[in-house]
Amino acid sequence: MKKVTNRFSKEFEDALEYCVTKNLYLGVGNPNAKILIVGKESSDDSLSIDEMGLKNTNSWNDIITNNRQTNDINHLEDNAFYPWKGQHFTIRREQKDGTYIGENGTSPTWYNYQILIDEIFKKKKKDKNDLIDFHELCFQSELNQLNSKSSDLIPKNDTRRMDSIKEREKLFSLPFFRNFKVVVIACGHYQRDFQFDIEKTFKVSWVGKTNTISSGNWYNIHFDDINNPKKIVIHTRQFSSGISGKLITELASIIAEFTNQNDINILNEK
Repeated sequence: MKKVTNRFSKEFEDALEYCVTKNLYLGVGNPNAKILIVGKESSDDSLSIDEMGLKNTNSWNDIITNNRQTNDINHLEDNAFYPWKGQHFTIRREQKDGTYIGENGTSPTWYNYQILIDEIFKKKKKDKNDLIDFHELCFQSELNQLNSKSSDLIPKNDTRRMDSIKEREKLFSLPFFRNFKVVVIACGHYQRDFQFDIEKTFKVSWVGKTNTISSGNWYNIHFDDINNPKKIVIHTRQFSSGISGKLITELASIIAEFTNQNDINILNEK
């Protein structure tokens, strides 16, 4: 793909073209960030697999074609560069009567992604009146393009999930994704259950030890070079309800220490 803008890298635009061709979901957030977060799947089950990909790539094409900046994004606009801008740092939950608490809030997963990013960058802890802004400092994608409000609601015999993950494994092998210096794969045991090869996809090696914080809260560390690492990939549980604050804090500390020791600038390139 011929590079059409100096705003984003050629690797990003190549990945976008690949997603357009294959009808794949690329992701959301800042493509110039140094941190990549990969979750299980989106909870928006109103979108089919094909709709998920098309909506996302259309949004990126709009952002690039019209050179839309952060200030151009409308309040709670569903777009790829700054999704749902204006959400508050509180969890939005539906009650049995159909009403919501934390009406202006975000999902548990995004709430915890925000804590991780804030702790990596040593920002002051937010309160419920502060706004979600972690997408300014990372790029976020999903391992699976078959959306579901909960992964256990996807039938085990539904082959679309396995097919999607294997197809997206090829996407994550592209230079755009491999170039991230910090990768957090928060997919739980999807890696094992659906044969997603972290080492092959991101060209890293597991250090050989699983670190357990508490029941259900664990992580594995991978490096591009065990002796002289310049990239870290952390595989851990999903960042939904139930994740421990201690796990998030430990992951943030590991990432901050790694980037400091290896002189990796994780601030964005404007």
